[in-house]
Amino acid sequence: MSASVQTIKLPNGKTVAHVNPGEAQFLYQEIFAERCYLRRGLELRAGDVVFDVGANIGMFSLFAHLECPDVTVHAFEPAPVPYAALRANAERYGIAGRFEQCAVSDVAGRGKMTFYTDTTMMSGFHPDPATRAELLRRLAINGGYSAEAADRMLAELPDTSQVIETSVVRLSDVIAERGITSIGLLKIDVEKNERHVMAGIDAADWPRIRQVVTEVHDIDGRLDEVLTLLRGQGFTVLSEQEPLFAGTDIYQVVARRGDA
Repeated sequence: MSASVQTIKLPNGKTVAHVNPGEAQFLYQEIFAERCYLRRGLELRAGDVVFDVGANIGMFSLFAHLECPDVTVHAFEPAPVPYAALRANAERYGIAGRFEQCAVSDVAGRGKMTFYTDTTMMSGFHPDPATRAELLRRLAINGGYSAEAADRMLAELPDTSQVIETSVVRLSDVIAERGITSIGLLKIDVEKNERHVMAGIDAADWPRIRQVVTEVHDIDGRLDEVLTLLRGQGFTVLSEQEPLFAGTDIYQVVARRGDA
């Protein structure tokens, strides 16, 4: 692949492996500066098991480790180049846990996904070039660029998509194979595949999960579907849309057990 793993020094002084600096800076701002995965009462406790589904370069895995060094992280990233950065970051900082090069869905086996070397966070099983272009345009405008500047940037964006094959696992299979009895926080960011990830959790395993935070693409009523599912599993649930994503179909859903 044309992308390669390099390193960058973050504002907090930590050096991390990354695929491209713009994405690394974006992830740092969201995860470390804005603490996007620990809002609305979510917390990490000593001894927690954390599932990082759609780990990319492992920025959230690193955040969880630095926030609460006693956590054990199980991270999943299917694309080879981000996964190489994930492994490098886990080794550099001694993050306890397991880091797998695989996707997560409702059926185990093999699958084909589209990988974007320039915008790796948008890679996934459900590519839509027109939607991707509109999302990039909206993010640029919401981030302070003029519509004209956003259009120019999109016009100069090369087509770097590649179809890659990956192994796919179900979360309940992972829970059983690894003997996991409780999950303190399940984080899901999988570009329109979030409902499939949740469908791979058997009814008997939902009570093991204390908290969930997931990005949801509200396509064909998917947001209501996810909210209904989580409430049905006994969670107190909240959805919100960050200002950066205004005008898009992207929401964040936070779910906590009633006694959390």
